[in-house]
Amino acid sequence: MNEISQDIREYAHYYRSLYFKDMEKNVLALESALNNNGFTVEWAHNPESLAEHIHNLLPQKSYNKVCVDVQNRQNIFPPQENLNECQISSLVNREFNVDALIVDADFAVVSDGSLVFVDKQTQSCFNFANNIIVIVNLDQVILHHSELPVFLHIKNNNNSDFPQDVKIIRSNLTQIIPDPFISTDTKGYNTLNINVSVILYANTTNMDPLLEDDFLVSSVFCIHCNRCQEVCPVAKTTNLSPIDIVKKNCLDEYNRTQNIFKQTTLCGMCQEVCPVNIPLTDLLSYEMNIVDSNFTNWKSNYLFKIFSKRSKLNKTSNFFLYKLFMKLMFGKNKQLQNYFNRNKSTYFAIKEEENSTEPEENNAII
Repeated sequence: MNEISQDIREYAHYYRSLYFKDMEKNVLALESALNNNGFTVEWAHNPESLAEHIHNLLPQKSYNKVCVDVQNRQNIFPPQENLNECQISSLVNREFNVDALIVDADFAVVSDGSLVFVDKQTQSCFNFANNIIVIVNLDQVILHHSELPVFLHIKNNNNSDFPQDVKIIRSNLTQIIPDPFISTDTKGYNTLNINVSVILYANTTNMDPLLEDDFLVSSVFCIHCNRCQEVCPVAKTTNLSPIDIVKKNCLDEYNRTQNIFKQTTLCGMCQEVCPVNIPLTDLLSYEMNIVDSNFTNWKSNYLFKIFSKRSKLNKTSNFFLYKLFMKLMFGKNKQLQNYFNRNKSTYFAIKEEENSTEPEENNAII
């Protein structure tokens, strides 16, 4: 995975802040641009309404073939029982055409309503679908094409500067069908218009609490690159990335469980690799304090002091300093001290211990 320079991170953070600063106006401008391009535009505000819109846009005959190429599909559009779904490999290998292709755009551009796809498995097969349904997550929108190189560089998972395959569409596509009866009076092929429908999707239940908080709003700058999850030691057990924890913890039903205290060690590695400079560790500390004590001045409380010392410890491999840190900071909280000591072998490697005989205690640090 390519290294992201600090200059690129700052540009990306700035561009994301510009979009979210006046998000409502920008989204309406995007809708207008998409309509001008001839796309059919729908709105969805939760997974249920997204599934309903998709079914309304699909061909009505039950035997029609549908292919789905959606990142993080389980969270956005889970497998549907009433879909005659075919494998992506079947479409890529040209075994047959499909009646509908459901795909999510990596970015949408407000200025001209173009849709950007990066290294999609099916993007070389768009001309083999009679209908294309594009899901545009409203947190993956940029204002101008001049911003695109920054985000393409960030989105690239290879060692090169940019992805290998980028597809941009600004209008409905055309399918080329060979004419079985070739003569001097015909072109040798026929054309069939491919209808492109766009669903503007925002899970407002999860997004609204973040947008309403001046500090948490930076969490929606995420471009789903998965870098934080790849370096997070806890994610190997919980399957939750640091940004997922931040977003989920703002919901009341999640907040009350206090699970956040079991899902982070505040190691700071996620914040170091974030390509859009999201202050992930600060956000986790902030939410832990909201859950634990609802302090208004969160930087002055005990938890922030723990993080400030631990962030310094993250930069050293000195085992003596590690033990001293554990004794000073967690000496009065045996549960937390034992939790960290169980994982001291690699310091960051977090493993769930099965059949633990320790009595359950309050998960709060303070």
